[in-house]
Amino acid sequence: MKRGILFLVLVLAFSACKVREKKPAETVMKEETPRSVDKPTVNSVVGKYNFIDSVSARVFIKTHITLLGEKMSLEKLNESFRVQWTLQTDFGIREKISAGKLAFTPEFARTQGDTCLLTFDIPRVKEQPGGILLVEFVHPASGTKFSYDMAIDFTAKRSNTRYEIYKKASDDIPDFQPYVYSGQRFVIKSVKPSSEPLFLIRYRNNTKPALSPMSGTKRTAESEFEIAETLEIKDRETLTLTETGMYVLTQNPDEVKDGYGFLVVDKRYPRDTRPETLKEALVYMSTSKEMENSGVYENGKDAMDMYFLNLARGDQNLARRIIRSYYKRVEEANDFFTTYKEGWKTDKGMVYIIMGPPARVQRNRTREVWLYSQNRNTSEIIYTFYKKPNVFSEQNYELVRYPEYSAFWYPYVESWRTGKAAE
Repeated sequence: MKRGILFLVLVLAFSACKVREKKPAETVMKEETPRSVDKPTVNSVVGKYNFIDSVSARVFIKTHITLLGEKMSLEKLNESFRVQWTLQTDFGIREKISAGKLAFTPEFARTQGDTCLLTFDIPRVKEQPGGILLVEFVHPASGTKFSYDMAIDFTAKRSNTRYEIYKKASDDIPDFQPYVYSGQRFVIKSVKPSSEPLFLIRYRNNTKPALSPMSGTKRTAESEFEIAETLEIKDRETLTLTETGMYVLTQNPDEVKDGYGFLVVDKRYPRDTRPETLKEALVYMSTSKEMENSGVYENGKDAMDMYFLNLARGDQNLARRIIRSYYKRVEEANDFFTTYKEGWKTDKGMVYIIMGPPARVQRNRTREVWLYSQNRNTSEIIYTFYKKPNVFSEQNYELVRYPEYSAFWYPYVESWRTGKAAE
């Protein structure tokens, strides 16, 4: 076999990969009656907000909706759902601060394929440090209610409570994609024009893959980044960043505490065909000796070929199947879980790559619980991720690690190594 043939298969495999439409990174909707295929369904939701001024904030909601084969339109959405929102206090007995109703009209909504984008304003309460925004999609015909909640920080400390990334200055809805492509034109702006000083700090990306679910080691986000340069920018200024890496928007470049971190990535992202990155992503299914031995090859393609051929004991067809399936998961992890670092390096990304999509997800504002079904002789496997905001992002989740996970984790890893997990 000519060297590099398996690597070529790996590169070509990406073109056939189809990413799931419903992303675990978005909130899978809580339905208060059993889901049925004979009614419209709200599949997932993600939300953002920016403060307009001292008394109000603008909310942006992106939702994926299934309308039973119907082409999505504002008219059809109005026939299917009623939308209502409630702003509550964030402590003790929840007290209602404000409430309202929304119609799927051009004033509040627009459609893009199977996606609906909603925009509306809520009051800002200075006397409260934070609140909870509850948005409910009600299907009157069946009585089904789909609920989504989002924490609102009334102190507006983080940069992303005042500024967001937009494709262009004239856009009125921010970009929900958590990364920007190298060379792409974009703007960072507030809802109303601002003259505040703004800075973008570029960090060299030294992030490492997630620690294993059994690890007792601790790692801080700050330890994985090194400042490369600081850029002063203006609100609504058109930007084009060519250097890849992690960027943080801040108003205080000397002491970044509550920044807004995002990635600038290669145009192939969430795919990656660079041998060095592909090799690094193998850490979740490899032994430390295998990772060490892969470095003896000067040519990264040769290292990849030998790795997969050794796993498959020379069976080229099996090697190709493992390649396609494993790197499809890596690509999906990047698409689903990217925050201030690549999705495959996050705790969620690691679990998703090895275990696949969870059978069920339980979520509240502080944690997500992923449940994986087992056979009738074994209880469910449960992974709990707690929301741990850091200086770069408020969307950072960390896995609660236990040594006992080894009883489940290693068999799943072995299924990848033998090809049983390959599709």
